[in-house]
Amino acid sequence: MGAFWSQLLPPRPTFTESNIPSLDGRVFIITGGNAGIGFELVKMLYRKGDCTIYIAGRSASRISAVIADIEATAPPTGTSATQLKSLIVDFADLTTISKAATSFLAQESRLDVLWNNAGIAQAPTDSTTVQGHEAHMGVNCLGPHLFTKLLLPLLLQTAKTAPSSTIRVIYTSSQIVDTTGPPDGVSLAEQLPGQHPTDKNWTYSASKVGNWFLASELDKRTRGDGLVCVVQNPGNLNTKAWDPVSPLAKMLIAPFLYEARMGAYTELWAGLSEEVTTQHGGRFAVPWERWHPDPRKDVLESLKTREEGGTGGAAEFWDWCEEQTKAYVS
Repeated sequence: MGAFWSQLLPPRPTFTESNIPSLDGRVFIITGGNAGIGFELVKMLYRKGDCTIYIAGRSASRISAVIADIEATAPPTGTSATQLKSLIVDFADLTTISKAATSFLAQESRLDVLWNNAGIAQAPTDSTTVQGHEAHMGVNCLGPHLFTKLLLPLLLQTAKTAPSSTIRVIYTSSQIVDTTGPPDGVSLAEQLPGQHPTDKNWTYSASKVGNWFLASELDKRTRGDGLVCVVQNPGNLNTKAWDPVSPLAKMLIAPFLYEARMGAYTELWAGLSEEVTTQHGGRFAVPWERWHPDPRKDVLESLKTREEGGTGGAAEFWDWCEEQTKAYVS
């Protein structure tokens, strides 16, 4: 319970805008950067200057409006202006992802940090993606998995010449993984057609554990190549993610909701702090800028392979994601 309450009432952040290091021509992608936490993160990086930021999202018009707003209201402090660019992708439709990755790769020769920030919560019961996957699992896990896989060669190429531990993939989870969800974190049986649970919190939690599994498994495959892969809970924040929640639930959680800017601090720390290195790969960060002190034991067992004495659930989930997305790699 101590870990639970420490996330509801976290200590003051210590890694903020003033701690952002020189960005010196670095290139970033922030999925969902046109709203909420992602938008706040974009603004922080933009003000620092000297970098290129791709805002990845579904709506070209919304991204254009956000870029115009930021350029008008958040002047950079660096020696040269930041470039803000749009990248159109819909994680609810796997057919859009290869096109987005191809567009990015045609424009850039490096990628320093990929923030897999976009996601959905409280999707209506029985919602599915275009390909028929449960909506939370499809948007929060399968889409980012495919996107990351298509960008991975460039991330690894960048890591060859970049300073140690500076090239990163940051996944996004939630505090809900501590309180609800399937035993062992994810049930692949529940991903079969016709077997999707109708409890929105249950399916959302499974997708957020899935994000941790993906970070852990990517870390196992790339740590030796210098890539840092971690997952983070940005915190309980006053964003549109709470719009579908009942008025009673909103009233109960209201005292523990923070500005979206606060959640961006944990993402900023995970993506840029020198305190985070390859040795922290696969770990779970919590608000603000700390490692989870006491994760669920069954999830920890899933992160371990059977040879390590665990259940191998994370590896099985990775393989499932690979199988579901392989037809959309081009």
